[in-house]
Amino acid sequence: MNKILGPLSGVIGFALIAFGVYALVATTAITDMTALQPRGVAGLNEARAIYAGSFWAMGGLILYGLGTPRFRQPFLLAVGVIFAGFVAARIISIAMDGFAPMLAASIGSEVVAALALIAASRAAPTSSV
Repeated sequence: MNKILGPLSGVIGFALIAFGVYALVATTAITDMTALQPRGVAGLNEARAIYAGSFWAMGGLILYGLGTPRFRQPFLLAVGVIFAGFVAARIISIAMDGFAPMLAASIGSEVVAALALIAASRAAPTSSV
């Protein structure tokens, strides 16, 4: 694997897990960043499930894939495609509703993650098993 893409994928994996922990313990800080307004216990539960749960799962897949050559290519590709899906949905949403400057960091980080993980998956060894 490329000397840059492997470590970058690892940073993305750890960052996702850390962001998931932050989403669990500082849920309203996360929802404020995203302009979401959860109402009551059910809203907070949903925000934690979406942010903490999905980010832990994606980060875990990346780190497991990096540590397990047999699964590296499909796991990095899968998470890269998920990020590409986020980007596609954001572009469609911008076309429908317009652009808010606060979206720039989210879109930028998702584009970087998608490109890095998809590129890393292409550089990863594949297994015939």
